[in-house]
Amino acid sequence: LSSHFAGIAHPPGYPLFTSISFVFDQLPFGSVAYRAHLTSAFFGAAAAAALWWCVFQLVSSKFAAYVSAYAFGFSKTVWSQAIVAEVYTLNAFFFFLILSMCLRFYFEARNGNASQVILTRKLLLISFLFGLSLTNHWPLMVLASPAFVLLIWPNWRLVLQKLPILLGCFIVGLG
Repeated sequence: LSSHFAGIAHPPGYPLFTSISFVFDQLPFGSVAYRAHLTSAFFGAAAAAALWWCVFQLVSSKFAAYVSAYAFGFSKTVWSQAIVAEVYTLNAFFFFLILSMCLRFYFEARNGNASQVILTRKLLLISFLFGLSLTNHWPLMVLASPAFVLLIWPNWRLVLQKLPILLGCFIVGLG
């Protein structure tokens, strides 16, 4: 109900999920509860799609990517969270989205396929999304941080050079 009334839920309140759920609540069909549950279902599907992209980048096999995405999406745990209004599917979406962007950054930097400007833009977006993800449910993202750092580490000079603006994007995401 907090999203229906654009209010604040119990602490920590999950402001990002509540705000997004408020947008879903404006849909012209179903009950308030149905629309709130639809938010979780949408992000469960989006998380599976982001996982598909991660796997495809790693193994270049559409079949393996589809198997992974379907196995994730139809797993008992993910399914149980995707059919109720909960923050975990949005959290999974952020994790796989940031992971896929870090993988893309890693491969483009390693192969020299992207200019410094393109790589910097990717880093800025990763920073912003990481800050935004912490406004939803922070434990997974904090625990996953070392993996993200390892993927961008080969280009550490660019990261250090752009650190002030990356921190700015991170803080804007937290806001």
